[in-house]
Amino acid sequence: MRLRSGYLPVLIIVVVAVLGCNLSKYVNTNGNNSAGNASPSPTATESPTPTPKATPSIGDTLRRSPGKYPYELKLLENKELQARLKKIMGGDFATMKSHFDVQTPIEVVNGIAMTSGCEAHNCGNIYYIFVDPAKDNINVIHVEDERVTNYFEKGRFKLPEKFASQIPEIGDESLPD
Repeated sequence: MRLRSGYLPVLIIVVVAVLGCNLSKYVNTNGNNSAGNASPSPTATESPTPTPKATPSIGDTLRRSPGKYPYELKLLENKELQARLKKIMGGDFATMKSHFDVQTPIEVVNGIAMTSGCEAHNCGNIYYIFVDPAKDNINVIHVEDERVTNYFEKGRFKLPEKFASQIPEIGDESLPD
């Protein structure tokens, strides 16, 4: 079978086009003509790996959240805060979490954030959480029927007078000098 002379140029163009498409992924387009450095171009199915977002620290989150309630921020589900509270409170953290029903909005005074939560229908069993972002320190005060239990992460820090005055059971031991 003989090809007509008119089909030969068309056949050459088709072969060059097909081979050119398959070889184009190996052509180095960045101006470097070194052989062996060719890399295939990304395909449509590849997507860039997203850069993980930095999670703000619990102190930063609280400092930027005055007026919000802990449930809005899922505060007690925050992995950083949970780990830190479990470390200082031990098994009492689970009790606090189960009794953190009636909550107060987050307040920030003199850079210290405070919120509280108490057992539903029993605010004689209340937990106060204080976070000092500048010193990266957490204090928790649990008041139950006038009995006070303190939990300090890196030692007790002095509370702003506004916060200390809201917890008469602690006396003035956490008031500033």
